Amino acid sequence: MMFRSFLPAALIITAVPALHGAVSPAGRNSQEAESAEGRHKLAVAELRRVAGPAIDKMSSSLETRSFIRDLLESKERMGDLMLAGPLENPEKTLRILAAIWKADPQGVLDRHEQTTAAAVALMFAKEKWPEDKAINRYNFYRDSRLAGQLHPQFDTFETWEKCLVVSGGQNGGWSDNGEAWGDDSFVWLRDNVKLPAKDYLDACWQAPYKLNNLFGDSIHGQNYYAPFTHVIHAERVRDVGGVCGSLSHYGANAARANGLPATTMGEPGHCAYAVRVARGDWEPAYTLSWERGLHMSLWGKTWTQLILQEKVIGDREHYPKSMAHVWQARAVKEKNPDLAEQAYAAALEVQPQNYAAWTESVDFLKESRKPTAEAWEVIAKSICTALAEYPEAAWDVLARIQEPAMKALPVERREAFFLKYHELICKQEGPGMWAFDKALDAQSKALGADDAQGLVFFEKVLALQSVSKTWFAPTIAWGQKRFGEGDSAGEFFAVLGRVFASATSGGNEQGIKAALAPAVIAAEKAGNIDAFQALGKAGAAYRKTSSAKVEPFSGMLLSSGGLLQPSSTCQYDSPVNHWGVLEETGGSFHTDRQVRPNVVVRLGKLGDVSGIVITGTDYGQNAGRQMPLKVSISEDGTKWREVFRTTESEGPWRIPLTGKASRVLYVKAERDDDRDEFFHLAGIRVYGRKLQ
Repeated sequence: MMFRSFLPAALIITAVPALHGAVSPAGRNSQEAESAEGRHKLAVAELRRVAGPAIDKMSSSLETRSFIRDLLESKERMGDLMLAGPLENPEKTLRILAAIWKADPQGVLDRHEQTTAAAVALMFAKEKWPEDKAINRYNFYRDSRLAGQLHPQFDTFETWEKCLVVSGGQNGGWSDNGEAWGDDSFVWLRDNVKLPAKDYLDACWQAPYKLNNLFGDSIHGQNYYAPFTHVIHAERVRDVGGVCGSLSHYGANAARANGLPATTMGEPGHCAYAVRVARGDWEPAYTLSWERGLHMSLWGKTWTQLILQEKVIGDREHYPKSMAHVWQARAVKEKNPDLAEQAYAAALEVQPQNYAAWTESVDFLKESRKPTAEAWEVIAKSICTALAEYPEAAWDVLARIQEPAMKALPVERREAFFLKYHELICKQEGPGMWAFDKALDAQSKALGADDAQGLVFFEKVLALQSVSKTWFAPTIAWGQKRFGEGDSAGEFFAVLGRVFASATSGGNEQGIKAALAPAVIAAEKAGNIDAFQALGKAGAAYRKTSSAKVEPFSGMLLSSGGLLQPSSTCQYDSPVNHWGVLEETGGSFHTDRQVRPNVVVRLGKLGDVSGIVITGTDYGQNAGRQMPLKVSISEDGTKWREVFRTTESEGPWRIPLTGKASRVLYVKAERDDDRDEFFHLAGIRVYGRKLQ
């Protein structure tokens, strides 16, 4: 068919005329999605579409007939089931829900228990989740709520929120009797870890970090908890200990056992967790990296998806209407793709940030509709416009159409397809850092660019991202990795000069330094180690090194490859020198005048520290600016332990720590008084044995 631009409210996709105001039957369908009665009808039709045989079977059984009738007739109960994220296994969900209703016919008359029952059914219907454990989980939350033993927030939750509460456990199984995170652990956590919501972020530290138990058995073997099988698992984790996995599951399950949403999440070589301390406020705990893979979420596994689902599903005015249109599309897409396209467009017009509707609609378009080049351009712009606040999500959807769009577009228009994305996200910080460099890799690869063409693309992207507080530094870091060595290195630096140099500096050394300085600072503020390292190496030719030679401590240089984060900068600071502070070469940083200035070093490797060497930029007239000098260490960057303090201004300072700093990822140096003064050092070198 011939596609035309379709932008309802200056937005969405290319298709046939808009659903709103269209002639019958589309007009009637639109009105149906706008009313509560119509949405209920559509929800029932969608459930019948995906679980028709199971519904028929339950309807014909005397045991479940009334259950299925009451479910299908209730707007609230159907909403619980159909508006809490994806319905992954509808038949299993219905079986579990029916079993709960049979076991507690009076309890499920209460609205609170209805939502709990639906959440348990939805979660325990997941693949490999034990169906026979679902009723116990429902009973736990029902009884705990009635006894007033849950956090007050729990009574305010809707089904989708409770899904992220009742989903605790795993990490070893579901059994009781001390084998895993069973129901007995949930009872114990509920009764023994009562905290304000925000304090669950530190609940993991109730358990000691121990690689080996008191008998010397490793956590990575089978005997670590073997001598303690008579103890409830949650209790033995608190008393015996564990490593990051056990501690993070302890913290997350403590929150969930007390009625708060939480999830564990994987990070490189580490397990962390997150707690939703209030609506719209998910906070990470025991985290060492922005590279997170959530173990539980309604949409995917990224941090962006967690934050976006909170906004979209939590919008109870627009989300039900948007999903009603999605159900319309599913019902007709095989027989009437024109109407399906209209329905998907209507879903996104109602709720432009509905990520789930976006992914489903673009998959439908590329598989069934075969848009033209012009249509793909409008679709891409619509995706990026709608999801610009969430750059990772915008790219995820855009990447789904990248291949067919590149095939349809003439060569000379392909680059603009990706540049529009950068133009629309450059002023957005997004909910967190993500693998932005991989997006640039995919875009460059799709353009089929050799180094010369790739540098042209890099320069255009860099020019767009020059205004970005978040994506500017990662763009330079990607360019450094891709073009910063070999034959293309000269042009790479020339690109930096052209894009970022001031009007007077052109492409000379000062222009390059002017380009790198804000990028280094942006990388530090963003906590982006990769970007900081790439920028540091890019500025090697312009960096001043420290000539101070100090005897190192035993082991490797753990600070190498890390990140420097001064508390401020000023006109006397040269950010291109920051990288060398962590290396044997030396460097410098210079804060602004402030009370209690400091610098935090995120080591390149988690380590058992043997010692720290600190060198000053000046042991003469300005040496007193650093005094009294205090040095602290930390594993997580939040809890600090002082290991050194001096008022002697003549350095260097060697701080032996063998046997005193067994797990360190962060080092902080600060001036420990109340003067309003500058603070500057030349080197913070940390030595020891790498642990991860």
